[in-house]
Amino acid sequence: MNHKQRWIFPDAASRPTRVFVGALTVVLLISFVWWLRISAQNSTHRSSRFLIPEGYTGWVRIEFEVQDAPPLPMEGAQYVLKIPSGGVLRTSSAEQYGWATDHYYYYSAQGVHALPDSGPAELIWGKINGEESATAGKRKYEEFFVGTTQQFRDQGEGRE
Repeated sequence: MNHKQRWIFPDAASRPTRVFVGALTVVLLISFVWWLRISAQNSTHRSSRFLIPEGYTGWVRIEFEVQDAPPLPMEGAQYVLKIPSGGVLRTSSAEQYGWATDHYYYYSAQGVHALPDSGPAELIWGKINGEESATAGKRKYEEFFVGTTQQFRDQGEGRE
């Protein structure tokens, strides 16, 4: 006999069994899609607006979950990270994970203007997130470099 081997249901599977398994499969697929949607909504990384002192070049570091530090303020749907002149910002806010488009600006008494973060005039380099252990416990941080390609290369050689 030349019977094709059935992958999902053997020949002996009854109609009620097939209906039950089919319905269960549909319920599981709908539940999985629903779970993905809820997870995406709850873990969405808000975009950030980085305000960097006019003319600053060098490494910028944001330290998260620092006790007694202020939380990050929000304007609209964006976090606002105003970097002090020393390049290190400490916040009690948690580090954000996920995809978002961040924006970078120089600020001064005269106002705010965007930094090029892509193309030939790009000034944002080497963005990383990390965690380090210290006597006060673990510290989560984000770093990036502000400057020209050559400045980034020169600083990179000194950091290794």
